[in-house]
Amino acid sequence: MSTNGILCKRSSCECPQNFMKTQWDITQVMGCNGKNLVEYGVLVLNRPIIQKPDFMKTFWNNASVRITVDGGTCQWDKFLKLLPEEEQQSIQLPDLVTGDFDSITDEILQKYKKKGCKIIHTPDQDHTDFTKALMELNKYCTEHKTEIKHAVAIAQASGRIDQILGNVQTLYLSKHKQLLPSTKVYIMSDDAVSWLLFPGEHIIFIPEDTRKHKRSWCSLVPMGEICDSVTTSGLKWNLGTFIFLFFYQHPIVLFL
Repeated sequence: MSTNGILCKRSSCECPQNFMKTQWDITQVMGCNGKNLVEYGVLVLNRPIIQKPDFMKTFWNNASVRITVDGGTCQWDKFLKLLPEEEQQSIQLPDLVTGDFDSITDEILQKYKKKGCKIIHTPDQDHTDFTKALMELNKYCTEHKTEIKHAVAIAQASGRIDQILGNVQTLYLSKHKQLLPSTKVYIMSDDAVSWLLFPGEHIIFIPEDTRKHKRSWCSLVPMGEICDSVTTSGLKWNLGTFIFLFFYQHPIVLFL
């Protein structure tokens, strides 16, 4: 489900990071300088993995914590089967396999259970599997005394719109509900990295080769309530005390 336990009422946009200066450096996670500079966790959601294999292998193996989420375990298994057999042997196993298990096949679930992966059933339908996976990630880091600076979910910005919006909602809950209070959470697709900016000042470091790429782009999308004043610098077209408003008064109706 994609409700995430949210009631249909207006709420304050206040959060612990209000009006703080926050730095975002994705080069630390993406290994743009040839190595990963900080500890991070990776979560594979239930969308096809179409990132370059060489990148995914390194990105996965270098993570401090690796989680496949429900049907994401099937997606990960499909990805591995496309690799040469000798390369498959070098890939680390998931530390956790989580979810309500409505989209993973029993065959794949038993396969990873036999491999020794920790299986965590999270049947609560008040939260998405992504949200519950972050909760389990927090528990894992506490139990193993592991501190991660970033958590990156492998997903795609396509498919069911309720799941896409549910993933964005999880970015909000990760801080608002203190799921991972000291960890920056991102969603990474094949051509973009997305994250949520709370009120305050943000400095974002982007790799030079990304900035100079002919298809490079940056998008700012207001979520939830009014962004009263948005000012940017360093973009091709900057904003000056711009007011952002997403028309949340009108509900989205889905027919399944």
